[in-house]
This record gives sequence, C-alpha cells and structure tokens, in this order.
Amino acid sequence: MSTEENRLCRLIVREHFGPIAEKVANLLLRKGRMPVGQIATMTSLKPRQVRECLFVMIQHNIAVYAESQERSRIVVYYEIYRSELLHRALLPKALYYAQRWFGNDGGSVAHTISKHGKLTIGDCIKDILDTTPSSLAFTEMVKQKCLIAVRPSDSLNEADKAMADEKRETDKMALPPTAAELAKIQKTLGAQKLQQAQNADIVGLKRTLDKVDHDGVTSKRAKLTNDDLVIREDVDENTYFKIHYERFIIRWRNTQIASLYEVRLNPTAKAIMTTILQLAEERMIHSKEEYTTPVNIHILLNHLPKDVNLTDTLEFDPAELGTGNVRPKPGECLEKYIEILESDLMRILRRDAGRSGQYIVHLKAATKILKRTLIQDIVSSRFGMPYVRIMNMLLEKGKLEEKQISRFSMMPVKDVREKLTTLCTFGILNLQEVPKTTDRTPSRTFYLWEVLLDRASDAMVNRLYHTMANLRQRRFVEKARRAVLLEKCERTDVLADDSLLNTAEKRELDTLNKMLELLEVQEMRIAEMVMTLKDF
Repeated sequence: MSTEENRLCRLIVREHFGPIAEKVANLLLRKGRMPVGQIATMTSLKPRQVRECLFVMIQHNIAVYAESQERSRIVVYYEIYRSELLHRALLPKALYYAQRWFGNDGGSVAHTISKHGKLTIGDCIKDILDTTPSSLAFTEMVKQKCLIAVRPSDSLNEADKAMADEKRETDKMALPPTAAELAKIQKTLGAQKLQQAQNADIVGLKRTLDKVDHDGVTSKRAKLTNDDLVIREDVDENTYFKIHYERFIIRWRNTQIASLYEVRLNPTAKAIMTTILQLAEERMIHSKEEYTTPVNIHILLNHLPKDVNLTDTLEFDPAELGTGNVRPKPGECLEKYIEILESDLMRILRRDAGRSGQYIVHLKAATKILKRTLIQDIVSSRFGMPYVRIMNMLLEKGKLEEKQISRFSMMPVKDVREKLTTLCTFGILNLQEVPKTTDRTPSRTFYLWEVLLDRASDAMVNRLYHTMANLRQRRFVEKARRAVLLEKCERTDVLADDSLLNTAEKRELDTLNKMLELLEVQEMRIAEMVMTLKDF
C-alpha cells in the first residue's frame, strides 16, 4: 500500500480514537500483522494499553485477527482492516443520507451505531432514549441492508478465510493442484460465495406470522384464514449490527449513473433509470458488479413514481398519432423511452439476451464513464482543455506516436511533447516502447502513448489521499494553535455562561469554526472523488 494511504489511515485513527491507538495502528499499517507482545515492544506501550486499543478497533470493525498454531501454543495476530478504516472518511455523508432516507430516527440510529461500532437493537434504542419510532427505523434500515449483522467470523481476516476454503478443496485432491486447477478452484469458490450472498436471507431479521384482529374481538375457536395472517419482520435482539458502507456506496453509485441521463436526455429518463436501479438494488452485493439482475418492463411501469410524465415529454410524428391525434398510452411511451435509452451511445441499458421485455444495466460501462468524466474534470481544472483533448484522443484511438498526436490535435510537436510529458508525470498517460531491433536503440524505437484508465484512476487516488491527509493535518494544526481557547470553551462554567468569553476570544472561535468547516467540506468533496475512482 502507498505511503499516502497509510498516512491518511493513521490520521483517521488519531481523530477517532486518540494518539495511543494511532501508535498501534501506525505500526500495524507499516509492518503488517503482529501479536500483542511484539506490538508492545515496538511501540513502547504496556501490553494492557495495546489490548485495549485493539479491543476498541475490533469493536469499531477496523481491526481483524488471525489465530496461528505455533508448536504447542496458539498465537493471535492482529492487523488493520484498511477498506473499513478508509470508509470512515465517508461517515458524515453516510449519517446525512441515513437521516434523509429514514428520517430523523434513522439518523439517530446511524449516529449511535457509529459511536459504538456495533450494537444490538435494544442497546441502540436505550442509548437514543426512544422506543417505537427508532425501533421502526432500525428495522427498516436492516431490511434495506444499510445496517448489516456482525457475526463472529467477521472479525477474522478475509484472506485467511479464503485460504482455509482453498485448503479444504485441495485436500480432496490426490495430487497437489496445478496453477490452472488452483485458479479454477478460486473462481468456483468466488461464484459460490456470490450466489450464496444473493440468495441468502437477511441475517438478524426474523419473520413470524401475526394474526390480524379486524373487529377487536378474538375467539379461541375462530378459524383463521389467509386474510387474517400477515408476515411480520422483527430484528433479532441478540444480533449485533454495524453500518454497511457498501450499501451506501451502491446507492450513491446508482444515483450518479441515473444523473448521467438527466444531462443527456431529460429528468424523465433519469426517473426511469433510477427506478430500474432501485428494482435491481436488492440483489446487489457489492459495488464492483458488472451487470444488474434483469428488470421486467411491466414491473418497471408499475413502480414508476406517479409524478413521472411519460406522455408529454416525448415528441411523436403526426403520422404515428393518426387522424385523431391521440397520444399513446403510458406503457407504449415507456417502451419508446426504453428504446431511446438502449440506443444511447453510452450503451449502459441493454436488453437481456434470450428474455423478452427484460433489461439489465451494464454497471461496469457506467462506472467507466463516471471515472473518465471525473479524470477529465481534474485534468481540465489543473492544466486546461488542450490536455483533455490529448487524453480523449488517446482514449478513442488507442496507442499513438507523438507525430500522430500532433497531426490529429493540430498542435506543434514541441507543444505536444511538453503536454505528453506533463500528463505522464501526473499519472494519466503510459509510455510503451516498441523496439525495431534487438539492441533497443532509441532512434530505432517506436514510442507509443496510451491512457490506461485503471492505472490513471490509481494515480489520481494516491494524489487525492495526499490532499485528504494534508487537509486533516491542517485541522489538527489549527486546533493545536488554539488549544488554550478550546480548553476554556469546554469548561462547565463557560458552557453555562457564554459571556465569560471576551470579544477577541469569540472572534477567534468564530474564525476557527469557519476554517474547520471549510476544511471539512473540501475533505468530503475529495472523499467523494476517491469513492468514484476506487469503490465504483
């Protein structure tokens, strides 16, 4: 992992858990997995402090452990769960959208769980000091998978669990597996895991049959019919839950994909794509999937919002309307919209092969467009539009020589050479050498330039991590400069009586709050860029 990523992880741990936990996390980030004794030796901390730090980080799902049999004893190794730790940079955005999607009670539930790492429904409601509304919000968040159950196996390392599954399969073979057989086993295990995740019920959610009392009078001998029974879903009180960042990222990605069609077509097209992605969202497991599950056009018509106007937002040929100038029905208008979306050059919505009336969304193509657009915006704001022209040309035409780029872009070779070098240094372009002879003489070598979108995304993510770490470091510095003022503001008498602060102190406090707000807003914008480039 990069140095900038380690630095950002370390600063996140310092802000959320303090300097002692930062020491432990920094060592694990740099050196990898270690037992408690070795961590205590290398950090000069007491073993009790190390255990407490590891306990807190495991409670907040940012540390995992692995048990190893060494001779006659079992040694426990600990390491940092990087992806979960980096997702904590999106925590303010997740709390905001939890309140937006599930109301104030949903926001309170998400905030309470974020403070404690993982909680049962009973402990969460007790902390909020509310009963019915928060309980309903908690249940709804579990149903929509914004909260996910935490099992004992989640505290174990994913790589260790994968190796254990592979070992279980290879032990069944008479001879050691070849590289091809091992790759086949890994592919089969991955497909089985994905299939199980798609078909599995929501962990921690219990379904029971409940009797409906229509008249308020119940009889022990009354015969129950199907109309008298309803399925009630309740959350298991003994199951712990945590915030499921992956579900939030899936929803944010779907929103960005639908917004592409609002720019290209109109708001109605965006509403149609939003509904398609909402119908397919239930079976989405992670944000790296290539396609959605098929969606039927008739189900889509029934689930469209009532305020979506399909008829008046389309233009029809008078010959198609006939002499009576009668507008088509909403179903026909939806089919027309689907044809327009399917024939769009982005090629995101596609007909499912072999199924009539079934459509799928090519998520990989959509996320590629989102990444390309974001990188273009970064290059445009940093260097200017001529650099974007060169980048788009290489994306469309593939590998090109310097003279070809100069001819296609209608710019002098000298200017093109300077721009290519700048983009290559920035991490956008890649240089491929093709020698004519075996001695690799520069005069007898073709130098081809190309844009590898995945490699460019990784380079941008590393730069954005550097910027995020600088912004977070700046917040620490600004708070340290005004440490005396902040300590005074935290005193109970000052909290009770604001007049104890003089005019200069109030002005300084307002300046600090405005500066911290600006830094936090900038950091959240960059975190959203990182999410688009890395998590989509």
